[in-house]
Amino acid sequence: MTSRIEHHSMSRWPAARIHAALVDEACLRERLDTLGGAAARLVSHTVTGDEVRFQIRQQLPEQDLPGVIRGVLGGSPVVDRSETWRRREEGHFVGEVAATLGGVPSTVTGSLWLRDLTPGEEVDTDTAAGDRPWASEFVFHGEVSVRLPFLSDRAEELLAVQVRRVIAQERKFLADWLSRTGG
Repeated sequence: MTSRIEHHSMSRWPAARIHAALVDEACLRERLDTLGGAAARLVSHTVTGDEVRFQIRQQLPEQDLPGVIRGVLGGSPVVDRSETWRRREEGHFVGEVAATLGGVPSTVTGSLWLRDLTPGEEVDTDTAAGDRPWASEFVFHGEVSVRLPFLSDRAEELLAVQVRRVIAQERKFLADWLSRTGG
C-alpha cells in the first residue's frame, strides 16, 4: 500500500529563476548546510543540455520523528534523494524525485512541475487574478511506500508528514535564498 502526497505552492519569482536556484550547486550546498543535518552532502550534480540531475544525502531531525519511527530507526535517519529536472519549454520545467530512508524498507517517488502563470490565468486561490502577486506555481505529486510488517500504513502516513515538512522547509529556504541573492 502507499500514501499519496500532494503539494501546490505559488511564488512571486518566475519559474526560470526558481529552477535556476533549485539546481544551482551553491544553493543546494547552502540548503544542505542549513537543513540537512550532520550527514548532509551533495553526492553528485550533472548538467546535460536542458537536464540537471543531482543526488543529495540529508538527515531528518530525530526530534521531528514520531516515537514509533524513532524506535524502529534508533536515531536520526539518513535520506538519499535524487532529482532530475528538465526544461519542457520557456517558463515550464518538469522533474522527478526518488528517495529512500536508511534503515527502513521505504521509497518516496514523485513528479515535479514548475511553470510560469500566464496573465489573467485562473488559479485555485482566494485572490483575484489581477491582484495576485504570484508569477509561478510549483506542484509535487508523489507517494510513499513503507514495507514494515504490521506498521506499513501508519509508517507511510508518518513518513508522508515528514516529506511534507521537508518540502515546506525547502520552499521557505528557497524563498529566503532568492530574496538574499537578488532573485
